Amino acid sequence: MLKDRTRIERQLALSQQKLSAYETQLSGQGVTGKAKGRNATWRHLNGDYRQLKRRLLAVAALEAREAAAVQRKAELAAAGESAEG
Repeated sequence: MLKDRTRIERQLALSQQKLSAYETQLSGQGVTGKAKGRNATWRHLNGDYRQLKRRLLAVAALEAREAAAVQRKAELAAAGESAEG
């Protein structure tokens, strides 16, 4: 999963740069607030950014789940050794 995390973090940073650059362009044109939401390009860039954030959260949850599983296996192995000894 580490490979996925680094890839998603890189994509997220790139997406954030694109979104902020386009927001700067829109604010230069006088488009702010709810008017940004009417712009199709801004909605697309914002959607991509939000999707990548959600993917990164899912990867973090998966990593936590895997770490907990490894810990449980180690505890069971330790309990099995102490019962035999």
